[in-house]
Amino acid sequence: MSRQTKTGGSSERSWRISLSSVSIAIIHYPVYDKNGDIVATSVTNPEIHDIARTCMTFGIELCYIVTPLAKQREIAEKLIYHWTDGYGSRYNPARGEALKKVVIKAGVDEMLEHVAGDPIIVGTSSRERPGKTLSYSEIQALIEKGTRPVLILFGTGWGLSTEVVDRCEKMLMPIRGTADYNHLSLRVAVGIILDRIFGERGGYHE
Repeated sequence: MSRQTKTGGSSERSWRISLSSVSIAIIHYPVYDKNGDIVATSVTNPEIHDIARTCMTFGIELCYIVTPLAKQREIAEKLIYHWTDGYGSRYNPARGEALKKVVIKAGVDEMLEHVAGDPIIVGTSSRERPGKTLSYSEIQALIEKGTRPVLILFGTGWGLSTEVVDRCEKMLMPIRGTADYNHLSLRVAVGIILDRIFGERGGYHE
């Protein structure tokens, strides 16, 4: 996908990003709860719909939803089928196209087996991770380079477990607002991060 050249003062930046090389994953296990315990969080209907539409907006290849809970996977698969092949596909075809991007997997290993190529795994967190932090300019450069696909992991609950973070090559710099509070909902965080990387105005350069 080509971006228009963005001119600012004496500098120009020409965007040529292959979005087909970028996928995201919503991790429901293993993640932390507010007490620091490892838990599996619930997959919700609004999460599936809203994140699928966000991925469609920014041209993301696939959105993985990872949960070990069989009943949760079954419900999610039925919802996706309704909108991609059932009555919903005729009632709202655009919604169905977005939900075709969603892939349900039982675990991180199973998801990684499905991902094409040897992806650069980039995690997200509300905390900086010294030695692993990746700026938005740096992830933009990785995607533009295109030598390996990029997989961005988002943790539900109170964030990705240390086990998952250790599997990430890099951790994207946290979202910072104007206050000390830094605990966004998952759907909001996904939208902000994808806009900062791929937004039409040229992304976010820090």
